[in-house]
Amino acid sequence: MRTMKTTMMTLFAAALVATGVAAGERLPVVAIADYCQTNGVVSVRRNMAEAILKAGCLPVVLPEMEDAAADQFLSQCDAVMIGGGIKGNDYPRRCAFEGRVIALAAKRGLPIVGVCHGCQVINRHFGGTLAAVPDDRKLVHKDAKRFERTGERAEHPVTVSPGGSLMVGVFGEGKLTVNSSHYMRCQKIAPGFRVTAKAEDGVVEAIEHERLPIFGFQFHPEAYWTKDARFLELLRRALRGKRK
Repeated sequence: MRTMKTTMMTLFAAALVATGVAAGERLPVVAIADYCQTNGVVSVRRNMAEAILKAGCLPVVLPEMEDAAADQFLSQCDAVMIGGGIKGNDYPRRCAFEGRVIALAAKRGLPIVGVCHGCQVINRHFGGTLAAVPDDRKLVHKDAKRFERTGERAEHPVTVSPGGSLMVGVFGEGKLTVNSSHYMRCQKIAPGFRVTAKAEDGVVEAIEHERLPIFGFQFHPEAYWTKDARFLELLRRALRGKRK
């Protein structure tokens, strides 16, 4: 047992060195909402947890629980992450739980970051609407065969909207290549939010609240930062609620 504990501590220390975190420095704690899979397993994607750690934060899984317990859990956290979707989830149950987490986190003023499905949940929670991505779009937003074959998502360009957004702070204005794996999209944008990036076919690719530290990305920065390190910086800033 002591050997296992020592090994785990060594691996954790190595991860901290890789992120540039000094020994003894407190890492921001990021709660990743449980995917609520129907098989009863509490889970999140490994690359999400690894990217959060690489961004200098400590990932912890927030299992499905009652509001009072979830609020106490969040009292020990610095940010919330709502991740992408996984086939086989109980989506109504998952979305209900994520909605409660978003409400509790927003009340506490915590940064909230949504990726893919998470972006859509944020938009819908605050009064926006969703719609399917039409099949006649000229861009491929989801390539299931490529993902099954290589583990990589489709890629396409987006245009970062002008203004003082997080996206501009990280990438600047203009075109950017992102990864993509979704068949739903944000249609009507929730009150208080603005669009910060769009694909060439008009599909919204990033949103953020005008005042609160709440950000939604239709793409997957946690799976793309190894190709473009700026996506890790995007996560680092978003999880700290910083646009600059």
